[in-house]
Amino acid sequence: MEELITASATIQGAQIQANYTLWAAAIGGLFLLASILITAKATLNAHKADKLAEAKRDVYLNLVRKWQNYLMAANSFRNFEKRKDFNRNYALALTELIAALHEASFISNPLTKEKLFDFTMQFTLDLSKINDCIDEWYVPKEDNENRLKIIINLMDILKIYGFKVLDLQKELRKEMGLPEDEMVNQRIMEKQEKFAEKIKSKLLGKSNID
Repeated sequence: MEELITASATIQGAQIQANYTLWAAAIGGLFLLASILITAKATLNAHKADKLAEAKRDVYLNLVRKWQNYLMAANSFRNFEKRKDFNRNYALALTELIAALHEASFISNPLTKEKLFDFTMQFTLDLSKINDCIDEWYVPKEDNENRLKIIINLMDILKIYGFKVLDLQKELRKEMGLPEDEMVNQRIMEKQEKFAEKIKSKLLGKSNID
C-alpha cells in the first residue's frame, strides 16, 4: 500500500513538474515572441526613418540645384536678344524651382515647412520686381549706363534672396542632422556680401556711375 502511495505521489510530483515546465516554456515562448515583435517593429521604424531621411536629403539637394539653376537663368537675359528666347529657359527654371520648394515643404518638419512656405510666398510676391528689371532690359535703348543700372537693380534684389537662402539652407541642414557653426555661417554671409559689392563696384566703374 505504501508503495502505491509513494508511486502515486511520485507520479503527481512528476506531473506538477511537467506542468510547470510547460507553463515556463509557454511563458518563455510568449516573451520571445513579444521580443521578436518589438525588435521587428523597431527595425521597421528605423528603416522607415532611414528612408525618410534619404528622401529628405534627395529633395533638399534637388532644391539647392533648382535654386542655382534659377539664378543662372535669371541672369542670362544679357545673352538673349529677344525676350521670348530668354523666357524659354527662365520659365522652365522658375517652374522647377517653385515645384522644388513645394516638394521640400511637403516632406519637412512643421517649423521648416513654415519657413519654406514664408520664403515661397515672399519670393512669389517679389517676382514682379525681377520681371520688371528684365522687361526694362528688353526695351530698346542706347544708354549703356542705364542698362548697367538694370543689372545692378536685379543683383540687389537677388542678393537679398541670397541671404534668405543661406538662412533657409541652415534650417534644412539642421533637419538632416548635419552640424552647424554660427560663426562659420556668419563668415559666409559676410563673404557673400563683400563678393556682391565687388561685382557691383566693377560694374559701376565700367560705366562711371556715382
